[in-house]
Amino acid sequence: MTTITNINRLGCALAGAAAALLLWLALPLSAKAADYDTTLSRLDELQTLAESYIAEQNNGADPMLLTLSYTRGGGYNDSIWQLTAGAKDSDFESYVRDRDESLGELVGMGSITLGNGDTVDFGHLLASINLVYNGVPITGSWGGDCMELACAYQGQASDAEGYASLMSASFNLPDDGSNSYFGSDDLRADLDSVNIGAELSADTRLADAIRSYYDGMTEYDRAYRFIANTFGTVNTGDKAFRERVYTTLAGDTGMQLLLYTEGMWTLEGGWQVATDSEPALRGAAYVFADYLSGAVNGEKVTGASELDGLATMAQSALAEALGALGDNEAASAALEAGQQAPAGGTSSAVGGALDEATQSLRTNFDARIFQLVLLIIGAGALLGLIVSLIGFVRENQR
Repeated sequence: MTTITNINRLGCALAGAAAALLLWLALPLSAKAADYDTTLSRLDELQTLAESYIAEQNNGADPMLLTLSYTRGGGYNDSIWQLTAGAKDSDFESYVRDRDESLGELVGMGSITLGNGDTVDFGHLLASINLVYNGVPITGSWGGDCMELACAYQGQASDAEGYASLMSASFNLPDDGSNSYFGSDDLRADLDSVNIGAELSADTRLADAIRSYYDGMTEYDRAYRFIANTFGTVNTGDKAFRERVYTTLAGDTGMQLLLYTEGMWTLEGGWQVATDSEPALRGAAYVFADYLSGAVNGEKVTGASELDGLATMAQSALAEALGALGDNEAASAALEAGQQAPAGGTSSAVGGALDEATQSLRTNFDARIFQLVLLIIGAGALLGLIVSLIGFVRENQR
C-alpha cells in the first residue's frame, strides 16, 4: 500500500470531520442559514469584483473560475480539490475582503431554502459547479457522494444488490440529522451542479444562471436534464441503465483519482476498482440510477445529438495528478491504462474547461505535505474540542 493511500485512510475521517467542524463553528450565523436572494446578490457582487480584479491585474484569468474558487472552503479546498478545481487566489481573497467583508459568508456555505421551498447544500453546489466548469463533472458531485455512500456501508453485504437494498433506506432523506449518507440537499446539489455548470461560460452571470435555473424547477426536469447532460440519449427504464451509471462512474478519470486516494482503487491486477470495494461502489451507483429512473418515470431521455456525456480530465492529467501526490507507480499505471482504452471526445458543453483542469495540475503544489498538515490540524482540532468539552462539563458540575 502506498504512503499517500495510508495517509488518506488514516486521516480521512479525522481531518475531514475536524475541518468541517471548525468551518461550521467559524461561520457567522447568517452564513449557516443564508437567505436565497441575499446569497445571489452577494454572488453577483463577487463576480463583479472578480472582473475588476482581473482587469486591474491584466492577467487574462477567467472570472467564473475566480468567483467559484473563492467560495470553496473546508473539505472543498483539500489537495484533491486544488489539483482538479485549481488553487484559490489569496490575493483576490484579500482584494474582496478589503472591499466587502460580508462576501466572506459565501465561503463554505451550508444549505439554503430556494424560492420553491426546496433546500440545497449551496456550498456543495458552488464547489461542484467549479469542478464541472473545469471539466471534472463527476468527482465533486454525484460520483463523490456515491463513493461516500459505499464507504459507509462497505462490509455489510456480499454483492451489489445486497448493498443497494441496504443503501436505499438511507438515500435521499432530508438533511436533518437523520441516518442519511446521501441526503436530499446533497442530491439536489449534485444534479443541479451538472445542469448549471454545463451551461456556463466566462461571460455568464453566475447568479442569473442559478436564479433562472431554479425558476419553476421540478424534480422531473432536474433529473431529465441531468441524465441528458451526463449520459446523453439513454433508456432509463432498461435494466442496462444501472450498469451505464456504474461504468460511467468507474470509467471517469477524476473518480479514479479520488477512489485511489481513498484506497478504493488499486494497482493489483491492473488499474481498477479494488475487489473489496467494487460491490459497495456498484450498489451505490445502482441506488442512484434507480432514483434517476424513478424521477423520470423510466422514460427514454434524449440528449443533444453532439453530446455523449460531459467531458472528464484527460488521462495524462490524471497521471500528472498522481505524480503530484507522490505516487509515480500509480501515475505510470494510469497512463498505461489510458493508452489501452478507446479514445474519447470532449463535450461541447464543457468546451475548453478540460484544458483548464489539465493546466491546473501542472503546478508545484506538494500534496503530500498539504495532507500531512491537514492531518495534524485535524488531530489538534479534535484534541482542542475534547479539552473544551471537559472544561465545560467541569464548570457546570460546580
